[in-house]
Formats: sequence, C-alpha cells, structure tokens
Amino acid sequence: MGREVAQQDRTEVGQEAELRRHIAKLSEINRALMQRVEHSLDMQGNAYQLFQTAILLDQKVRDRTRELEHALKAVEQSNLELSEAIVTSRTAQNRLQDAIDSISEGFAIFDPDDRLVLFNRRFLDFWPRLTDSIRPGLSLGALIHLGLDAGIIQSDGMTPEAWMAERRLQRASTRDGGAQRWVYALADGRWVQVNDRRSTEGGIASIYTDITDVKDAERQEREKALAERSAHLQATLESMSIGVAVFDRDQHLVTANRRYGELLELPAELRRAGASYRRFQEFNDARGAPALGTAAPIGPGSARGVTRGSGPPAEVALNGRWFEVKGDPMPDGGFVTSYVEITERKMAEEALLDSEQRIRLFANAVPTMISYVDRDQRYRFVNRAYRAAYAPNGTPILGQTLRAVLGEAEYRPRQPFIERALAGATVTFDLPLPGAGDETRFGFATYVPHRSHRDEVVGFFTLIQDITERRRAERILEAANEELERRVHERTATLSRLNEALSAEVEKRRRIARELRVAKTEAERANVSKTKFLADASHDLLQPLNAARLFVATLEDTTLPAEGEALLGKIDHALENVEELLNILLDISKLDAGRVGANLQSVALPPLMEALHDEIAPLAQRKGLGFTLLPCSLTVCSDPQLLRRLLQNFLTNAVRYTPAGRILFGARRRGGKVELQVIDTGIGIPQERLDEIFEEFRRLDGPEGKAEAGQKGYGLGLSIVRRISRLLGTEIKVRSTVGRGSAFSVVLPLTDPAQLCAPPRPVAAAVMPGAVDRVRVRVVDNDPAILDGMTRLLRSWGCRVAAAAGRAGAEARIGAEEGFRPDIVLADYHLDAGQRGTELIIALRHALDEEIPAAVITADRSPEVQSMVQALSGVSLLTKPIKPARLRALIASARR
Repeated sequence: MGREVAQQDRTEVGQEAELRRHIAKLSEINRALMQRVEHSLDMQGNAYQLFQTAILLDQKVRDRTRELEHALKAVEQSNLELSEAIVTSRTAQNRLQDAIDSISEGFAIFDPDDRLVLFNRRFLDFWPRLTDSIRPGLSLGALIHLGLDAGIIQSDGMTPEAWMAERRLQRASTRDGGAQRWVYALADGRWVQVNDRRSTEGGIASIYTDITDVKDAERQEREKALAERSAHLQATLESMSIGVAVFDRDQHLVTANRRYGELLELPAELRRAGASYRRFQEFNDARGAPALGTAAPIGPGSARGVTRGSGPPAEVALNGRWFEVKGDPMPDGGFVTSYVEITERKMAEEALLDSEQRIRLFANAVPTMISYVDRDQRYRFVNRAYRAAYAPNGTPILGQTLRAVLGEAEYRPRQPFIERALAGATVTFDLPLPGAGDETRFGFATYVPHRSHRDEVVGFFTLIQDITERRRAERILEAANEELERRVHERTATLSRLNEALSAEVEKRRRIARELRVAKTEAERANVSKTKFLADASHDLLQPLNAARLFVATLEDTTLPAEGEALLGKIDHALENVEELLNILLDISKLDAGRVGANLQSVALPPLMEALHDEIAPLAQRKGLGFTLLPCSLTVCSDPQLLRRLLQNFLTNAVRYTPAGRILFGARRRGGKVELQVIDTGIGIPQERLDEIFEEFRRLDGPEGKAEAGQKGYGLGLSIVRRISRLLGTEIKVRSTVGRGSAFSVVLPLTDPAQLCAPPRPVAAAVMPGAVDRVRVRVVDNDPAILDGMTRLLRSWGCRVAAAAGRAGAEARIGAEEGFRPDIVLADYHLDAGQRGTELIIALRHALDEEIPAAVITADRSPEVQSMVQALSGVSLLTKPIKPARLRALIASARR
C-alpha cells in the first residue's frame, strides 16, 4: 500500500509541473504578441491594419485566457486531489507501519539497490547496540559489516568477506525469482532464521525469526540421538568378534570392546578409558611385539588433530598367533584401531602357498605345456614348458591375451575351441607347435573349463602334449604296416601250405590232450579216494593202536624182568612213532579232503604262546638249548586249534634241527597285523631248498648227515603248516642262512580284544602216583579190547572202575550198583547204533541228578566234535591214542 501511495504522489507532482510549464509558455507567447503589435505601430502606422491586428490579437488573447483559466481550474483540481492523495498516502503509510510493528518477527524491506526502505521495531531487536545506526537508506552490506565488527554475528569461523560473499549469492538468487532462507547465530546465543522474498519493484522483503528454541530442541534431540548411537555403537563393538579401540586426538583411550583386551592379552590398566596409546606401545615393545602399536594413523610429532590417511592393514605375530592390525582416522582428530585374529587364515595361506609351490614344481617338472586362461582370455598361469615354447626370449606372458601371445595366425584356428571351453565344454584337438627353424612339430591340446562355486565358467586350463615323435612313429608304423602287408601277402602262401601240415599235428595233439585229461581225472579221483579213505578210516586205524597203548601202559605198572622192561620200552616207543605218523597222515588227509574248516575268532596270544612255551621247553632243555619267549599282549583273528598246530610244528622243527644254541619265540607288530616268529641258530636251509621243505616227506638232516637219535622227523610237519596257512588265508615267511639258523613266521590280522573268546580251561597240574587212588570211574566204550585195556590200566592206578559196552549197559548198571556213584565218566564218542558219548553223558547226569565231571574219548579231531564237547560244562576232550599221563591228570582233577 505504501508503494501505491508513493507512486500516486510522484504522478501528481509531475502533472503540476507540466501545467506550470504550459502557463509559462502561454505567458511568453502573449508577451511576444504584444511586442510585435507595438513594433508594427511604430514601424508602419497603418491604423486600420493596427485595428485589425488588435481585434485579432484580442480574440487570440481571449482564447488563450480561456484555455489558461481551464488549465488553472485543472491545476486546482489536481492540487486538491494531490492533497487528498498525500493525506491518504500518509494514512496508509502509518497504518502499514502499525501493521509491520505488530508482526512478532523482524521485518524489513530493501529496494533494488539493497538499501533499507522500511523495517519494524522487532527488526531492531536482532541488531543490539546498533539501533541508532539503523536508518532507511542503509545498505544491507553496511549493516552486516556493522554487526560483524560489533561482534553481534558469529560467522562460524569464516572471514567477514567470505560470509558477506555467501549472503550476496543468496540475495542474487532471491532477485532471480527464488525464495531463500539462511540461518546465522548471534553472539548472545540466539539463532536467527532469515526468509528473503523478491518484491514486485525488484527489492527484497526479509523476515527475521528467532529460532533459538528450535535450535535448542534440535541440539537436545541430537545429543539424545548421539547418546543412543553411542550406546548402540558400544553394544555393536561388544558383539564384534574383532578387537576395536577408539582413541581421541590426544591419543587416550575413549572406549574399547571386551574382545580388544582378550585378543591382545592386555592388562586391566590398558583396557580402561583414558589409557595412553604410548603406554600401549611401550607394553607391546616390552613383550616383543612392537608392530601391534603401529596402528595409529596419527604420525609421531605431528600437530594435534592432523592425521595421516589410513594405510593398508598390517599383519603382526604374537605368541604364535597372527593378527591383522588397521588404524583409521576420525574427523575430530582421533583414530580407531581394529585387531582381527587371522591365525587360521595365515595357516591356510601358508598351506595354500606350500600347495601352490608344490603344484608349480610339479607343473614345471612335467614336459606337458600347462596354462590357465581367465574369462577375458588373459593368461594367469603358465609352466616352464609353455613359456619355453611361446616366449623363448623371456617376453612376459602373464596378463597378456591369447591373441597377443599366439598371434592372429595361431589364434584364429583355436578361437572356436576357446569359445566352446568358455561355454563349459571340455574340448580336445590337434594343433601345430612352434619349432626351431623349419622343423614342424605337432601337439595335442585339451581345454578343461574351470567353474566357480556358483557353477559359472571363470576360465579354462590348457594342456598341450608334444606328439611330434608319436606322429613320426605313426608314419614309421604306416610304412612298416605297408611292408608287413607285403610280407604277409608273400608269407600267406607259405603259411597256407604249412597250415595243412599243422592241422594234422594239432589233431594229433588234441587226441593226446584228451588222453592226458582222462588220465589226470583218474589220478585225481584216486587221490581223492585215498584222502577220503584215510579221513574216514581215522577211527578204525587208531582204535587198535589205542588198545595197544593201554595194554603197554598197564604192563609198565607191573614188575617185569630187565629184558622185558627194555623190550616194553621199545614197544612203547615204536607205538608212539606209529601214533605220531598216523596222526600226521590223518591230519593231512582231513585237510586235503576239506573236512577241517577254519573257525575264525579272536585269539589272545599271551595264553597260547605261554602254553606252547611250557610244552616245548622240556624238549629244548633236554638238548641243552636256550628257549626264550618274548611275551606280548596282542589279539589276532584266527582258528585257535589250527594256529596252535602251525606254531607247534615251527617250534618242534626248531628244536629238531638246532644242535646247539638257542631258540627265540615272539611277535612283532606290523601295522594292522602281527607276525609270530620262531628264530633258531640251527643248521640252516640252502636258499634253493626253501620251497622244497614244504613238500611231503622232505627232511633236512644235521651236519653229520642225519638227525639226532630220538629227534628224527618224517618230513610232514611243514607240509601240514602250508595246508593250515592256506586254510587260514595267512602268509608264511622263511629266512635262512646255512650254518647260522632259520626264521619261520606267520602273519595274522589284529582284532579287537573286546571280542576275546572264553579263556581255555586250565590244564590240571601233574599229580603224583596214588593221587587217583579209589577214584570211582565209569568207562563206556563199544570196543571190548579198549574197554578191557582201559579197565586194567585204571585198576592198576587204584581206581574203582565200572565198565559198560554202551548206553544201555551204563544205564542198566546205575540201578544195579546203588553204592557206586562215579566221580568221573569216560565215554567213547562213537558208540553202537549211531549213539554218541556226549548224549550218554547228558543221560547219566540226568539219571544221577548231578553234573558229574566227564571226558569224551575220540579219534575224530574235527571242529564239529570239538564244538560239541566244549558246549557241555565240565566235559573234557581226549584224542586217541590216549596219553596215560594226561588221562591220569584228568582223573586226579575229578577226585572228590
């Protein structure tokens, strides 16, 4: 409104000035006309003309007077309107001033030259101490300079010129039609927001608002948010697996997470806030890890707050552990250090580096040309052979493209195969190789694609083999084939002639072969019949021998003349040799007939080896040999009976063929197996006869040409050993030196001791004669001779004997002999009518309602019979021929 009043005032003043100039012009015209009339009268004196002129002049004067009167009236009207307009303008200006004074914000209007035109009283409140200096016409620049010089405005560290330049840019932007807002702080703590808007005449209207409360609320909100962020930051730091510490610009610890102290094994004083970084460095220097204290990005001796940029992480070793140490500067001049344990990664890197070196050594050692090309067809790895072929002058290959290294001529034929490899296919093809001079060489290339964990092809491996020699060989072979074809053609005619003669010879040989097969079949059938006969006749062969041994044992307990005793001893020795030979032959026949099976089970070696040592030790002592057992605590998987027989043959042979010295019996562990060894210092075996000793009836004599008296063998022990080893699936080893001794061993698999079988029943200790006196013995056997011989032998020992020929007789005599309750039962395994001794023992125990000790006597040594006897509690197994000493010990163990 003030602008409109001022404009109206200026318009009215202009109109008034224009009227005054017009009146002055008319007056000047009138004066000029009067002078002209007077001059004409004086010059000519013509009265009539003067009269006419006067009349004309009078008419013009009247016209001009009327016009002047109209103009004066218009001027008076204009003055009246101007006076009214001035009154209205001043009223509007007063009302405008009252209006802007009532505004709560500061208000000011600046003209296009940025000079102050109008402002309210609130505007002066923002310029304390400058109230008297602020007047209309004062420029904004001068006003701001006054404020800066008086210290009213805070320029945020900027120079007054820079602060003013920023304001000028904002004002210029406002005059271009945009609204601007700028905020500045006063020295008394208040904040002022200025909103500028362009006026219609090109000036700027500014509103000054006190936003101190808003700024305080924002500050409080920022402080609250900062506190929350600090809490979140601390929680985040504590949840991190890496050690993190924050130091201020003075290199004092601000905060650190728990992992920081744990990883670096720091004392409590270095974990607390305020701890000096220098003290941290001194601590690490003292324990030999100075590199841990080099993470600070603040350079030594630099000005506070001046930091150098963060560098790459450093790797530091401490007490066998590896850490990655990194420092990063903060805007306020402090820094953050982080410590990550990379021990596993370091070990993996070392292992990877070692593996890479091994692969590189291998790749460089092979003649095949090997390379790796990435998806951009750039070389990433080549071996020595590839480099020698494609860069013999040392030109770098790694990082170069295939096209650049091979050249366009070689690259273009390979391009289809390269594209197929990068598409994921394995391709092979022949290609020419670079050679020296005019030499032409050939290669066989294989491209194998390399896939990432996302199954994307990221490159491919190249393997190129030089097949030049193979090509030459192929050409030579082709020539040779042509020559051979020619020779074959020539020889075909000759061979055709020979073929007829050979056909007759082949037919003759076929007839002979058929005859040989028939003869071999008949021989094998005869051998099987012989073996089966021996196996089936074992009981019948040993029955009379058993009876003879019993009668001899009976005669030994009677008084005989000296000649009779000598003769009886020879008979007993002869029978013992016959028994031994028959047992060996029967064992061989059963093994050959397949009637002996391997009952594999866990066998504890300590009791087996100790029992064999106790058995063989008397024989060794009788010859004056040293016999040493090396005990062990291992368990093997084998058949206990067959293994015992095998080792027993090793030991008896060692005693038999060792005239003097010693024998060693022990075991050696060989990984998951154990080797049982028998080593002697005997006569030794020639190397050419090591295979011969395992054949039947092959025997090596002593140095004098024959074995010692009483120690002569039959040459069948090692034959049985070979059959047993085949049955058990074990390996037999022999080492021997003539004159120094031999070493026999068997290799067996180890097994879990938890699978041990029940330990063997302890063998009863030898008893003195008379220990079986008055022991009641029930004897059952279907052979009268054996029954009579057994009865006589037992009665000669003082036993009370009740004999029966079968199960019926034994059960009948239970009621007839009420006063006779046997202490032990001796029953033959094979009785009449298909009855067995085990069944008889069970029946007698049931009839007497007592578990009487018993023994089964048999010549059948099959595993089935052994298992059947072992299944009965308190029942022993005696094999024929019976050894009287063992029988007597068994009866003594049953004495009541």
